[in-house]
Amino acid sequence: MIRPTKILVADDDQSIRQLLGTVIRREGFEVDSVCDGSEAVELLKVNDYAVILLDLMMPRLDGFGVIEYLKKHHQRFKPVVLVISAYADQRFKQVDPNIVAGVIRKPFEIAELGSMIRLCVRGLDEELSKKLYYSSDRAVRDFAQKYGSMPDQTDS
Repeated sequence: MIRPTKILVADDDQSIRQLLGTVIRREGFEVDSVCDGSEAVELLKVNDYAVILLDLMMPRLDGFGVIEYLKKHHQRFKPVVLVISAYADQRFKQVDPNIVAGVIRKPFEIAELGSMIRLCVRGLDEELSKKLYYSSDRAVRDFAQKYGSMPDQTDS
């Protein structure tokens, strides 16, 4: 069975959806974009996604509701869920680490986000992993450390 390469973007901010859609298409992947969690769940019922970029604060059903849906309804392929949010509050600690791979804070570096998506879909790429590992954003470095290859510390 071939792993999906489609990406789901769920964010209530239209400009963020457009920006992420452009980045994702530039990386060579298909993208579905929705403005709330209810629409995300409807698409999750019929599509497989390699990556889900999920805002936490959305109308109707928020990102926490989408995470709860993913926890209760297993997908054929487990997507990599990246929460993207401007809020830096304690509720991030409530997200299930078995569902959510990482939290990316707005504003984010466009090039780094594109690289992270590529890493999630295509897997291990040492050069890409090193690039992310040396990011100025701690969340990006943590993600690279968890999902990519660690740079050889003896080379420095």
